[in-house]
Amino acid sequence: MSALNSLTTSLLHFASSQLTRQGAKKMLESSKQLESIQRAKLQATLALVAGSASGKQHNVSADMSLEEFQQRIPVTDYDHWHDMIVEQQKSNRPMLTSEGCERYQPTSGSTSKIKWIPYTQAFLNELDGAISPWMSDLYSSFPGIKKGRHYWSLSWVPSDLRNQVSESINDDLKLLPWWKRIFMARTMAVPEAVSLAESSEESFFATSCYLASCTDLSFISVWSPTFAMSILQLMQEHRAAIAEVLRTGEWVEPFKTLTYLEAPKNLEAAKIMAAWDGEISPKITKALWPNLALISSWDTSSSKGWAEKLHAIFPHSGFQGKGLWATEGVVTFPLGDKYPLSLNSHFYEFEDLETQEILTAWQLKEGQRVRPILTTGNGLLRYATKDQLLVTGFINQCPCLQFISRIDGVDMVGEKLAPDVAVNLINEFDGKHGIAPVTLLALPSNEFRAKPTYALLCSGDEKAKAHGAELSAQLENSLCQHFHYKLARELGQLANAELLIVDDAMDVYTSHKIAGGMVAGNIKVEPLVLWQSEPLPEALKVSLNEHTERSA
Repeated sequence: MSALNSLTTSLLHFASSQLTRQGAKKMLESSKQLESIQRAKLQATLALVAGSASGKQHNVSADMSLEEFQQRIPVTDYDHWHDMIVEQQKSNRPMLTSEGCERYQPTSGSTSKIKWIPYTQAFLNELDGAISPWMSDLYSSFPGIKKGRHYWSLSWVPSDLRNQVSESINDDLKLLPWWKRIFMARTMAVPEAVSLAESSEESFFATSCYLASCTDLSFISVWSPTFAMSILQLMQEHRAAIAEVLRTGEWVEPFKTLTYLEAPKNLEAAKIMAAWDGEISPKITKALWPNLALISSWDTSSSKGWAEKLHAIFPHSGFQGKGLWATEGVVTFPLGDKYPLSLNSHFYEFEDLETQEILTAWQLKEGQRVRPILTTGNGLLRYATKDQLLVTGFINQCPCLQFISRIDGVDMVGEKLAPDVAVNLINEFDGKHGIAPVTLLALPSNEFRAKPTYALLCSGDEKAKAHGAELSAQLENSLCQHFHYKLARELGQLANAELLIVDDAMDVYTSHKIAGGMVAGNIKVEPLVLWQSEPLPEALKVSLNEHTERSA
């Protein structure tokens, strides 16, 4: 990077840090008057909804009280809003609020089940209520990111869904107000247009080339740590091709279709890639990105282990977890070592998971396990997420919350297994005989299996596979410690659990999710997965057959 470009980048970072300071100041001031801020947020949203088709359907008025709002509007999910969102998309007329829709953002799902969330200007402004204080804190806590370029997650959708997405590129920069995007876009390590490649493979390769060329990279922000790991693995597999691109500044086969993008060129980085022995280690990450100051990714629940592995590869970089952010809205964001409620974003309610009581943000108490319910500026009223959070404390009056797990468990025959059970199993078996567990699969009965069963999907070599029967027995014993599972086994409703050891379990998992329509960068490795797709990937099919033979 030239001295002039470096100076320009530093000046832009300075401008960004100044622009976000007001958001941080507003958040701290608001934290001292939580109830009044939240009540005002509700009234502002009701004013947007009143008079719309949705407002009339739900009998919403701009001046209705909180108590009236809770009485008239039920707690909802996406199915409640689906038909109206579809009609709004088709007619291009505002229906959920009085405001026109800027675009529709896809959630991770299959082609048939994909959810489209309307992004209005009011909603985008709400998201900035989290982005500004978070970014301000980042610039203050990690001053190294004030220099060099940044990589913000550019998670592309699968190839067969791209014609449905059109303008709705799944780009974190799209969440920012336009004036912030102008500043931030000039500091990006990877151009937004990689999302427009013909295939996910091409998007991956282009991203890898740009990142490898970005020797001044100072900040990486991804959602899933496994996404960052996947990029490193692709760089490993294609290191010779990436070296050639960086040496010549030209795309190579089989990625010649990327010619709509200007290929990166960096002779220094080309030499590093050409000399790389293929080991993904601190040696190569330090060589490529010596000034990397911070990595941000999910680091709780099932992502904890992967985040630790990612951090171990980048020991010279700082690391920060993410708050709870879904396509439907934001709940928390990082601030120092805490995750405060984004109180200036949406109106929040919470279901106490022990008592099922619905609480407002100002009614929360430390130690409660709760489920967030969001009322947002795009017209989604009392929208319940499937996340379990723990109230960990307060910043002034503002509650801080830690993500625990998804609420959705699996109950095929009455066994009632929760995600935290799977998390404990993954931790229990991690490293035993060299295996690396990824997720616990719930496999329903079908034409291939007489009875449903559970299988712990793991990576491992031939030595590990030799212990498969022993480890499967241990898995079964651990699961039988749970009353409902043991009862289902005694009643003959479940086949015995098994350990599935394959060469690359993570690749099996992510490939399956991508094939089902999930966005690559948004794939969170869930600890417990109901695996209903058939046929099974070949690697799993072989492993299952081997298990059946051993059992026989």
